Amino acid sequence: MAYEMIRDMIMSGRALPGTRLILTDLEQQLGVGRGPIRDALLLLDKSGLVQNIPYKGAIVMLPPGYREMELIYQQRCELEAALAEEAMRQATPQELDALEQTAKEMEAAGEETYFFHVDREFHHRLYQLSRMPHLVSVVEHLMDFVQAFLTLRAYSAEHKELFNQQHATIIAALRNKDAGLLRTTLQENIMVGLELVREEMQRFRR
Repeated sequence: MAYEMIRDMIMSGRALPGTRLILTDLEQQLGVGRGPIRDALLLLDKSGLVQNIPYKGAIVMLPPGYREMELIYQQRCELEAALAEEAMRQATPQELDALEQTAKEMEAAGEETYFFHVDREFHHRLYQLSRMPHLVSVVEHLMDFVQAFLTLRAYSAEHKELFNQQHATIIAALRNKDAGLLRTTLQENIMVGLELVREEMQRFRR
C-alpha cells in the first residue's frame, strides 16, 4: 500500500522531481508506518523513480519517458533472447520440468496475485538456466525500471491467457531446441510489456 501511494504521488506529479521524501511527512500524509514506507522507498529506488542518498534521504527522480522505455525494451529483447538460447543449450530435462511447473503455477494464479511478479519469476528462472549470473543481473536491473509501471497493474484475462500461451511455446521451443521459435516468441512476450507500460503512462498523464 505504501509503495502504491508513493508511486502514485510521483507518477501523477504531486511529488515533483527533486522533492525530498521525508519519512515523518509521509507517515502523516499516508497514514502508514515508517517501516513499510522505508521498504517502499527501497523498491522505488530500484525502479528509478526515487534515489536514496546517504545522509540526505530519498529524492524524487524523473520517471523514464516512453522513448527511454522503448530503448530499455529493445535492449531487453536482445539480451534476454541470448540468455534464453544459452539456457536452451545448458538446461537439463529436470530443470525444464521445474520451469514448466512455474508456468503452471502462473496459470493457476488467482485474482489476488499481482501477475507482474509471477511473470517476472518465470523469466528469472528461465535466464538462470543460462549459467550466466552477471548478465542475468543486468536483465534484472532493466526489469526494475519497468516495475513501477506494472507491479500493481491489474492484467486482463486476455493478457494473462496470451502470456501463458507464450510461456508454453517458450518451454516447447526449449525442449525441441528450436532457437528461432524461442527467440521470436520470447521477444513477442517481452514487447507486450511495452504496450502495457504505454497504457500506464497514458493513464497517469490523464
